[in-house]
Amino acid sequence: MNKPERIIGLLLAGGKASRMGGIDKGAMLWEGEPMAQWVLRALSVVTPRCFISANRSVQGYQSLASGRVLPDLEHLRDQGPLAGLLTGLIAARQQGASAVLVCPCDTPGITPEIFQSLLSAWEKQPSRPAIAENHGRIHPLHGVYPVSLIEVLEHWLATGNRRVMGFVKSVGAVTVNCPEAEEVFKNRNRPEDLIR
Repeated sequence: MNKPERIIGLLLAGGKASRMGGIDKGAMLWEGEPMAQWVLRALSVVTPRCFISANRSVQGYQSLASGRVLPDLEHLRDQGPLAGLLTGLIAARQQGASAVLVCPCDTPGITPEIFQSLLSAWEKQPSRPAIAENHGRIHPLHGVYPVSLIEVLEHWLATGNRRVMGFVKSVGAVTVNCPEAEEVFKNRNRPEDLIR
């Protein structure tokens, strides 16, 4: 697949994993491999380099993406996935990239084909995020976000607002129909979700 140099991949793994009993979700095994590994592999097919947003288990994530693990900004620590997205957007700008292709670590079934669909949609309207929609459900953390949103997102978080859906609506995100099985987008948040 085409790997546009102006895109970086961003794996979101910075959460507290409260529903997983506090165990880092990205490190949990899915079909014999850490969930983070599955997502990184899919991201790597369509992006030239991938970063990981993580606030703990940093050494473990360094083994997957050496030198490319990004903790949240200090004043935004534990402020949710938008804080990780902001950190990734800032890293993308520093890398000279135009956007990030983001995915949470707890959807190991995600595929490069879905990422390619999101990239294709974003390329048609590069000033707006392109996010996945599957069987009527929107998945805002599976999407492409342009670095031009950094200041808007900084302001959004500075007001104490952490709602992901509210943010994507406020910036006019484009939804991309991804008709794959719902299983592909299933968040595996609890130990029982790891059993097929």
